[in-house]
Amino acid sequence: MLESNTQGHGTIKKLRTGAVISTLAISALGVSTGVSASETEVAVNEPATRVVAKDEVVPKVPSQADVDKAKAESDKAGQDVAKQKEVVSTTEANIANAEKTIAETTKKLEEAKSVTPEKVAEAKSDADKKASELATAEKTVADADKSVSATAEKVADQTKVVSNAEKTATATANKVADAQKKVDAFSSTTDTTQLEKEVDKLTEQVKADTQAVETAQTNLDNGKKAQSNKDQAVKDAQTGVSSAETKLSQATTALANAKADQSNKDKAVTSAKSALEVAKQGVTETTTSSETMYDVPKATYSPALSQGYIDAIKALANGTGTADEVRKAAYNTPYKDEVTGVGAKSLRDFNSTGKYSTGGLDFVAYGSEDTDATEIADFQHLSKDQQIRLATYAASIINELRAKFGTAPVTVGDSSLKLAEAFNNYANSFINSNSAVHNEHNLKSLKEKYELAKEESNVTTPSLGIRSKKIPDFLELNQKVNTMARIKQVMYQGIVNALMGVNANTSSTEQYSSALSLLGLRDADKTNVGVGIGYLGSYTTKGYEASITLSVPKEITTTTQKVDAKAVETAQKAYDDAVKASEEAKSAVQSAQTDYTNAETALANARTNLSNVVGNKIDVPAPEKALADAKDKLAQDTKALQTAKESLALAKSNATDKAKALAEAKTALETAKAEQSTANQSLATAKGELEVLTKAHDVAVLARKSAGQDLARKREASKEASDTYEVLALALTHRDEVLKALDKELADAKSKLGVLRAELKTAKEELARLEGIAEAKARGYENFKQLKADHDAYLAEQQRLQALKDRAEEIRNAGGEVKPVRDADGKVVDVVDAKAQNKVVVATVGTKDDKTYQAPAQATNAKAEPKKQLPNTGTKDSGLLALLGASVGLFALAGKRKYNR
Repeated sequence: MLESNTQGHGTIKKLRTGAVISTLAISALGVSTGVSASETEVAVNEPATRVVAKDEVVPKVPSQADVDKAKAESDKAGQDVAKQKEVVSTTEANIANAEKTIAETTKKLEEAKSVTPEKVAEAKSDADKKASELATAEKTVADADKSVSATAEKVADQTKVVSNAEKTATATANKVADAQKKVDAFSSTTDTTQLEKEVDKLTEQVKADTQAVETAQTNLDNGKKAQSNKDQAVKDAQTGVSSAETKLSQATTALANAKADQSNKDKAVTSAKSALEVAKQGVTETTTSSETMYDVPKATYSPALSQGYIDAIKALANGTGTADEVRKAAYNTPYKDEVTGVGAKSLRDFNSTGKYSTGGLDFVAYGSEDTDATEIADFQHLSKDQQIRLATYAASIINELRAKFGTAPVTVGDSSLKLAEAFNNYANSFINSNSAVHNEHNLKSLKEKYELAKEESNVTTPSLGIRSKKIPDFLELNQKVNTMARIKQVMYQGIVNALMGVNANTSSTEQYSSALSLLGLRDADKTNVGVGIGYLGSYTTKGYEASITLSVPKEITTTTQKVDAKAVETAQKAYDDAVKASEEAKSAVQSAQTDYTNAETALANARTNLSNVVGNKIDVPAPEKALADAKDKLAQDTKALQTAKESLALAKSNATDKAKALAEAKTALETAKAEQSTANQSLATAKGELEVLTKAHDVAVLARKSAGQDLARKREASKEASDTYEVLALALTHRDEVLKALDKELADAKSKLGVLRAELKTAKEELARLEGIAEAKARGYENFKQLKADHDAYLAEQQRLQALKDRAEEIRNAGGEVKPVRDADGKVVDVVDAKAQNKVVVATVGTKDDKTYQAPAQATNAKAEPKKQLPNTGTKDSGLLALLGASVGLFALAGKRKYNR
């Protein structure tokens, strides 16, 4: 295991491993390839006693749990490094701000020491000038905003035009494809399969008829010869029998070969069909992706939290504190902002004014940075865009709070928006913002309403709902919450109330459970946030409530079937070729069967003729009639064959109706192609216009960005000129007091800078320490993972070799001969029975009356055996068993040593 010892700012990392000493005694194993007349047993010695050194540390086989634990530790160390880097970055930024404050204060101090009425007047003039420039910059930004909106609207309209043009282009492309299919269909030949089979059948029949005519003619000639010269006729008849027997033997062999070839071709069809089906099925791919997430901006302000509150809520989270301590920090302890000097009698009061201070002088309403002044008819039913803006605003505030506790930031996704919208609708007392009619679910509990919201939004991941209550609107009696800025102000206070315990929570009845969840101190997995607001339960009391949902982000799983068109095409061709070869093989079998039948008949006829010649049973009129009948049948079948061939040729030729339909299909294809060309041209034009408008919009956006940057500079310059004027004006009449205040401000800033630099040094040292730990943890995890993988591979190879050994033993016990199957590298990948591969197939044939004739079929892949061969006594297969046994033993030894290393 990895050990980490911390001393000072450094880290000492030690990775200890133990050396394993093993002693195995294995007898010499060999493989014999010769043949002997006796079986020799091969003995394999068992491993000798294993000797372990006294100081040896025997390593534990790492389980998956060990690997997972090491990974978790490595990930945690990496997270600690990332957090510490953020601390260093934040401290560096604070130092830069402190240095800027010192420079500005020093300048003010110097100007205050030498102040005169003339300098005050100059400062007043400069402040007025900067204020005028600020007003001009603000107007420029407003004009730029209008330009951005106008160009964005034009881009949106043109995008719709392009979308419609794309649909038209797609429709015309489909029309062309359909027309092309019709042309292809009419251009192809009619299905002539049955006609071709008929031609083949009649061709074989004519062939048989021709043989019958020849046989009849031979019988007639033999009959006539027998009457004129019996001795010669007997000799010729005997020769005819011998010749017929030879031909039958040849036909028998040819038929057996043809059937064997057909069997192989049929198997090839089955294999090709299976391959085609696999190719058509393709590969099933399952992908998991997260839902759509929206960018959360960085907030420029957030609720203030005192150190007392932070300590109390942390203690409550880890079980060492109480809710009373949190309540005391929130309600009973005065709070004062160290920067602005603004204070209140409690932390809650300080955060509940609806405004924040800028330098202790100006107060700005929360949410006022949103310049959308359009009327919103019903804030309880916001548009999708408004929901996103409100939710990301709330998320930015919550993330600023979580940064103070080092907890994970929240996100905004589609599922959290749906859940929050449904929850807000069910939780709100009234049906909309302008109605006195209560919601039909108003009397249900908050948990019941939340369950309805989960069902409606179909959000099944773990989640909770918060309802923040008693929120003021910070407006006059005759005003309404009807802009995004005011809605954000109410939402901000809803977050404050949740922190101060003024809320209800669907997951807990504890007063500060919502604060714990919002700050990430509880329910840490629920990081997807959604929000909404509504009126108080009483319509007569002016005030609002806010909804906040926290849920686990949703994962989207999609399954797709990917089919490789090229692979399907290749498999289809292979299948078609296999079917064609099979059909040819069947035809060859039919032809061979016909030849065999004819040869069998010829032999029977030859034997009958010999018997008739020897027994003086020749009847010339009968052969003459048989010959005439055979010729008549041959003529009829020949005519039928000719008719079938003509029908086949006619079917393959173009008919008048087909030609007409083909012409019409080609005309329709040309029309569809013309329509497609027009649609494609329209689409290209629309896309060109969209590109122009998009570029114009991009220019407007860049102009707005530049104007915004200029406005920020003008605002800073105006503020600086105004501050300078105020300081000089005061210094002119209250010089000593101003100088004293500036001296103190400068001293405080320098003191703060010194503290920050010390903090930066400490933070960098801690970062170096954490990076050392993270590096060691990562190395330890990789070692564990590799050890686990090596051990798994070692076990798998042992099982494979043992299976080969068992298979070889089975073949040997069954009386077979073990033959190893090797791959290209010479590695034994399988074992087979060599005897089973060399068995000979015998086909039994004969005449119609006597099935006693036997002809040996050709042996497949069989080598000629020696004339003399000793009996198989097991030397080959038992030698292979020894090889496999040695492989198992040696691999076990090698795997063990590798693992121990």
